Amino acid sequence: MKISIETAKLIDVIDISSRFVAKNATLPILQNIYLKASIDNIIIRATDMEKYVEIELPCKVSLEGAVTVNARTFLDIIKSIEDQHIEISADQKTQVVTIKGAKDTFDINWISASEYVALPEVPREHTVSLDTQTFAQGVEKVEYAVTEKNFSPVLTWVLIKSKKEDDGSKLIFVGTDSFRLSEYKTKNTIENEFSLIVPKLSINDIQRITEYGISKECDTMKIFYSENLIAFEFTINDIKIIATSLLIQGNFPEYDREEIMPKQFNTKILVDKAICEKAIKKIGILTKDINNFIQIESNKDSIIISSGKTDKGAGNTSIPAIIEGEAVSFGINGRYITDFIRIMKEDELLFQIVDGQKPLVIGEKSEKNYKYVIRPLINN
Repeated sequence: MKISIETAKLIDVIDISSRFVAKNATLPILQNIYLKASIDNIIIRATDMEKYVEIELPCKVSLEGAVTVNARTFLDIIKSIEDQHIEISADQKTQVVTIKGAKDTFDINWISASEYVALPEVPREHTVSLDTQTFAQGVEKVEYAVTEKNFSPVLTWVLIKSKKEDDGSKLIFVGTDSFRLSEYKTKNTIENEFSLIVPKLSINDIQRITEYGISKECDTMKIFYSENLIAFEFTINDIKIIATSLLIQGNFPEYDREEIMPKQFNTKILVDKAICEKAIKKIGILTKDINNFIQIESNKDSIIISSGKTDKGAGNTSIPAIIEGEAVSFGINGRYITDFIRIMKEDELLFQIVDGQKPLVIGEKSEKNYKYVIRPLINN
């Protein structure tokens, strides 16, 4: 194999593909990326056996061939080369890949491409075209509510579904770890209804591709899915990317019930998000080791945020608020609130509360299609 390729483009696609390799694999081949030069392009593949990516980009091919190299080492080397173009060649006898710039030469060992795992066929049973920005926004608004490790495998995944509602067809994104749940709805023109549960780790890596596509003015993407696989296809100028992931087999928890996602409230509290975030961080100094516990109590035209008694001491702070309804007091994980604040677009944060024992809904004042539900905590 021998190719000449634009360094910046190669860095971009290797950065993406390196996210799909296994991080702690016992098999060295799963820490490698697959490189195949053919005619006038190079194909790059990576997998950890649960998610897969294949990237095709043009280059000058002097000699066809295929090898696999360690993803991290390869990426670090090409990032260090300052030339606009680099030459990559593979010697079958020495089993060495040589990377050359005008001033730099690196030799790295490779593993035969014949040992690389086969990628699954892209599912073609169902196809959906989607606005890239819509997908990116939907994922951003829910993925933070999902922890990567959880007692239930279903709760380490993100739900993406299309559903017809009274006010039109909606594309819905949902993430939960059982302590909190985030739901975002947006209008769409997708005719068929579907419900797909994608691993959080896969979603995060696909989100990285989506952000790259948006930066290169890639306006649309395609989603292909079958019963157990989902694939995301992007055409970004002269680069083609297909990322495939396993789907979970099962049903997402039925979250749209009053006891989980309340719709009737006794109290509403409106606060400035920046002031609220600052206050929570103050009290969090004392409670970061105990589930980031904070107590919030309404008080006429303000709320008092306090820590209660802790091993480190106690503290409270008051911030102005517009309060409608009954007086209320509840305990909550403060970090869950600041996670939401970082995603917010508006300046005012709205708390909607039934009572101190039931889940509360947090949102933005004028955004009706974005809900964030948090279970209260009991201070023992």
